[in-house]
Amino acid sequence: MVCPKCGSENVTSQVITETSTKGKTKGFGWIKSCLGFLIFSIPGILCGLCGMGKGKTKTKTSTRVIHVCQNCGNQW
Repeated sequence: MVCPKCGSENVTSQVITETSTKGKTKGFGWIKSCLGFLIFSIPGILCGLCGMGKGKTKTKTSTRVIHVCQNCGNQW
């Protein structure tokens, strides 16, 4: 393989794996908080925190190859 910038044949190839996540996480649950308040009074408000941070997320992984010239540092 030849570098398009300097014409050198001193080129290495690297495989890069990229991972991205998409999704929505749950926040404070007002309905759970109100029910907790009715049952347990003031400490019951903390029931709204149950399940916080959980949610549906999708993970996408992609792989690509990058060539790097060892003489000039050009990447393509």
